[in-house]
Amino acid sequence: MLRQQWLAEGRVDVPPEAIDAGLWEEVAAEADRCEQYAVVRHNQRPGLLTMRDGSITSPQRCRVHPGGPAVNALARSKGLADVAAEATGHRRMTAIRMGLKYYSPGDYMHVHRDDGKCEITFSCGMTANLGPMGWLPNLRWLSTDQVVERLAGTPYPDGGDQFPIGYRTLAGFDGSRAPHWRTPLGALSREVLLTICFTDLTV
Repeated sequence: MLRQQWLAEGRVDVPPEAIDAGLWEEVAAEADRCEQYAVVRHNQRPGLLTMRDGSITSPQRCRVHPGGPAVNALARSKGLADVAAEATGHRRMTAIRMGLKYYSPGDYMHVHRDDGKCEITFSCGMTANLGPMGWLPNLRWLSTDQVVERLAGTPYPDGGDQFPIGYRTLAGFDGSRAPHWRTPLGALSREVLLTICFTDLTV
């Protein structure tokens, strides 16, 4: 079922039972503790920059922290690795990148593609009522050059789709292929986003 959803839609919902419920409390407490140590990530280079691994970087502003033992435990959990493997069809999936993003009013993330090593990117909110992720799954199979040609000068493309970011509910999406973005956060908001990227060790 997960495999079919991944192939058809480029995203999958992680079954709640795949993650120990008590682990969410530990991750939430850790996210609160880490916030004061988060560093500013502010890439101001205009436009889209293509990388050799096929990823596309673009301007963004937020604060970031890699997380601690609780985030690491979530990323290394067997349940999440099993979902990553079933969805992508790869046997030896392992987390290679994880962390917390803290969005304050006005923070943003222009359209981009994730690191080319990321076979699947999981995300969820550690605060409730996060705004949706904008993305363009119809451009999933285009080359990097084709994506840049289509999206140059459009930080938040018109006509894109959206998918919700659940609260303490992970969803995986094809972030290294489908361009995606987050529009500037509202004036009275504060959001914490958790992300975990998996790669295939058999390659």
